[in-house]
Amino acid sequence: MGLSWKINSHYTALGDSISVGIGSSDQCGSFVQRYSILLEHTLYKTYHLSNFSKKGFTTHDVLASIELPSVRKSLINSEIITITAGGNDLIKAGKRYLLKKEEVELLQTLKTCQRNMSAILKNIIHMKEKGRKSYIIRLTNIYNPYHKWDLSYKWVNLFNAHMQTFQNYPNVKVADIYSLFVGREKELLSWDSIHPNNIGHKMIAQAVYGTGFGPLYPHFD
Repeated sequence: MGLSWKINSHYTALGDSISVGIGSSDQCGSFVQRYSILLEHTLYKTYHLSNFSKKGFTTHDVLASIELPSVRKSLINSEIITITAGGNDLIKAGKRYLLKKEEVELLQTLKTCQRNMSAILKNIIHMKEKGRKSYIIRLTNIYNPYHKWDLSYKWVNLFNAHMQTFQNYPNVKVADIYSLFVGREKELLSWDSIHPNNIGHKMIAQAVYGTGFGPLYPHFD
């Protein structure tokens, strides 16, 4: 007897241009769409994908977006949640640094990112207490689009080190895309050297997929 697919599971994506799919040129689009396809073929389910990501979104923008009624409803009902955020915060801080040559701009941005990401997760987890309790949240750390700028590694690594601590939150895991991209920027970034290309989006999807499905489906981990 063949396996039948269940329907009407929900997946909500939050974040920036990476989740939007900027840089991808094929029909699969962003890593979000690719990840959804991987989920469906592994779990034999179809997912209703709600992608609230926007190009240019910072951690502050993502935090603000989860207060919108449509986003809250989607998050409450979702089994799968992914978040990409932080890259735009650091890019903007880096541009300010180039004008003033003061690392305090980068330090302040890092603290703001940490505060915003903590608030995002705490708010979502609080929402989930009122809705579907069986769920997973998957974050990505950030790669370094300014890999030719030595100082950028310091701040990207500091950001990623803090991102790793979010795995202490319930149901949260962080996909390490930094390690996938470092040294392979020409291969994995699009023409603008900022956004992932088709291969880059595919690898991000695989990295998120590789974090597993526990506690949803521990037998798949």
